[in-house]
Amino acid sequence: MEPKPSEVVGLVYPCSFPVKVFVRPEDGVEERLQSLVRSHLQPEAGLEVERRASANGKYQCLTLIFVAEDEAHLTRITKAISADPAVVLSL
Repeated sequence: MEPKPSEVVGLVYPCSFPVKVFVRPEDGVEERLQSLVRSHLQPEAGLEVERRASANGKYQCLTLIFVAEDEAHLTRITKAISADPAVVLSL
């Protein structure tokens, strides 16, 4: 039996998912993270990137928005992002 929309808890896949990433503003870090995420996506899949510098410029916040196919797909991508040495925090 299919749950009613009011009973659905959590994400319904596939879904657009934003990952916020706080990085040290090193040369090439944004391109490296974009390439890393794209390596986990289908060739035709989109990747949207929003960026903002911290008030003092010490960090940069990137929001990487992509379509997560399922929970395992999302987990693989977030683990890969977190493993990058320039990443301070990812949410």
